Amino acid sequence: MYKLPINFDINEWFVVITLTCLIIIFIIVPNTMPKGLTLTIFLYFAVLGLTADVLIGVDYPFDFYDIMDSPKLELFDVIIYSVNYSLYGYFFSYFLFKQKNLGRILLFIIFWAGISTIIEWVSVRFNVFTYMNGWNTGFSAIVYLFVFTTSAIVVKWLNHCWEE
Repeated sequence: MYKLPINFDINEWFVVITLTCLIIIFIIVPNTMPKGLTLTIFLYFAVLGLTADVLIGVDYPFDFYDIMDSPKLELFDVIIYSVNYSLYGYFFSYFLFKQKNLGRILLFIIFWAGISTIIEWVSVRFNVFTYMNGWNTGFSAIVYLFVFTTSAIVVKWLNHCWEE
């Protein structure tokens, strides 16, 4: 079983509120993608978020930030990875799914990286992330540009696979 938070404080509330908002938006937005593609996108972004956070935010090889109250995996970390990151990635993919123009895709990636940076900046204020060892939101912006560029390629490829 995953460790529960010692105190249910501002960062847990932030996760619950963002989770609720993401689920409501998911219910409202019409799903135009095939169910198998949607599930694959959910899994991709859950694994991507966990992998990026483990590589950047855990002891080895780097230790630039902690998530939530502890460097150890706890219940709200699992919620963030499995639901919040998956839904957020789904919305990225949803808008990308409809876009065919390469110039607009590049602008969209920059826009989405900017929005993600702002969301992370807010989440730092709510103690979801605790930076250390010189990490700052500017570094996250660079990571987001890389992650969303790579993700756009993966999502377009997955979309192509489902169209065949």
